[in-house]
Amino acid sequence: MPRYRCYPCPGLRAVRARGKRPRPFWSCCRASRRRTNWATMPGKRKTGRPAKRVRSSEEASMTRTPVAARRVAVTAALAVLLTAGTARADAEWDKLVKAAQAEGKVEVILSGQMPRRLTKIMPEFQKKYGVKVNFQTGSGRKHASRILAERRAGRFTIDAWIGGAVTGNTRLIPNKALTPIQDLLVDPEVKDPAKWYKGRLHYADAAGKYIFAWGASPLQQVSFNTNMVKAEQITSFESLLDPRWKGKIVSWPPNGTGSAPSVVSMWLHPRIGEQWFRRFIKEMNVTFVTDARQGAEWVATGRFPIGVFGLSTQADALRGQGFPVQGFLPHAMKEGEFLTSSAANIMALDRAPNPNATKLFVNWALSREAHILFLRAGKDGDSLRVDVPNDEVPPDGRIRRDVDYYVAFDDPRWINEQGEILKKVTKIMEEAGIK
Repeated sequence: MPRYRCYPCPGLRAVRARGKRPRPFWSCCRASRRRTNWATMPGKRKTGRPAKRVRSSEEASMTRTPVAARRVAVTAALAVLLTAGTARADAEWDKLVKAAQAEGKVEVILSGQMPRRLTKIMPEFQKKYGVKVNFQTGSGRKHASRILAERRAGRFTIDAWIGGAVTGNTRLIPNKALTPIQDLLVDPEVKDPAKWYKGRLHYADAAGKYIFAWGASPLQQVSFNTNMVKAEQITSFESLLDPRWKGKIVSWPPNGTGSAPSVVSMWLHPRIGEQWFRRFIKEMNVTFVTDARQGAEWVATGRFPIGVFGLSTQADALRGQGFPVQGFLPHAMKEGEFLTSSAANIMALDRAPNPNATKLFVNWALSREAHILFLRAGKDGDSLRVDVPNDEVPPDGRIRRDVDYYVAFDDPRWINEQGEILKKVTKIMEEAGIK
């Protein structure tokens, strides 16, 4: 609809008085121009022509096209719905908090090295919501055995679990002890895929709904004595099969507790695979230890120049004490880099004794606020949330946005074939005479 510069003219006023649609400028004002005294009109210019008039909202609505009107109506409706939706979400959240406070507590398992470091920040949940966190640490296998025994007796004592996915996949899910954690996610900031690495929520179970992977770190396999080995001498996993290192490597058992994330990832890699493990176990005369601290100490004191599988954390701790040892290589292996969630997973137990506190705790544990605290306490892993600064994460544990990692827990084979692969590794060790 054209703008009506001729608003003051008598011809247009006469048309409006009859209740008809006004004609455009050239048909209205041209006819009445001779009888219009422009000098007497409001807003006159020195040229004798009227100034451009700003229409009121009421006048604008009279001349607005149907399409424009519909757009305004839709925008207004969406604004109303959004406001109502936000208010409804806030009301539901407040209701959840009150219900959790009525239960008063949440029972949590913190299993694994990193989760045990989170014990110091559990009081933050209580400070924020007034709900106490009763936590237990220790071996995931032992906790799983106890929990399953209790459940067979009709006792349900645990609400949530932060720890490795292996126990969840091999013990808890087969015994139907977990509830779909995706059903507990109510915080929009948690459910939004854009807030997470690669634009999606990550799960470390075959069904993609029980074990939420909230953190990860690049896989560190090699520790070395800096007085005996130069980092440049180890550029690939193939380098570890060099005859010069025969009898000079100490390792955590590749079929031992906690080895699955790294071992299964390497087994599935097309440039490493089963053949590498056969050669490593049978040809390299490796010394296997079941005490990671002892293995790291042997590398730090020079008894062995290289340590593999599960020794990196202890080696880094010894490095901090001044020993000539490093728990990670400063460069990526030629085969590529792996990303593993390790123990940075959260699960919710079926028939939780405190269901509202469980839901509240899960959403808090996956929030940006909690992850900032987690990174400060966990020290050796990164968050899969992309809105959390990782400046405090050590370089070897930091997820680099410019690196295309093989994300082990996103590979269905890593989950579905894990048990079979570990059995094959065990068989290779038995064939080599290693128990």
